[in-house]
Amino acid sequence: MKKPILYADLTPNTVIGEHIDLYTKEMSDKWQSIFKSSINDRQVHASENASIAIVLAMRAMLTVVAPRPPGNVHARQQFKNHALPKLNETIHSVVKCLNKEIKRDRRYVDFEVIGTNPAGNLIYEARMSLIWAA
Repeated sequence: MKKPILYADLTPNTVIGEHIDLYTKEMSDKWQSIFKSSINDRQVHASENASIAIVLAMRAMLTVVAPRPPGNVHARQQFKNHALPKLNETIHSVVKCLNKEIKRDRRYVDFEVIGTNPAGNLIYEARMSLIWAA
């Protein structure tokens, strides 16, 4: 088993890794089982695709930045969609440690996740800040 990634292991402005994920029918079906009945049918497609973009970014982050020490806290996030992923489209995400700093005796780490489609077009940019436990 791999050792957890520690604060000391993280280097600002460094790519940590990459993740490739496929927007599948199974993901779509799960999303629709939760949300479809609560929104207008015309809104379903765009709402689903925007939600799946967030899911893909989070999956990339959680897969690449692993294992994490227990006790981390997700402090904040920013998310910008440039385009919406399409069903059966592969999304390539690059996860980077942007910055780390100690504030008020807490270890903060900022991560960036950039997702692109097979043509290289930007799909999303996500920034997540965590309070790192160890």
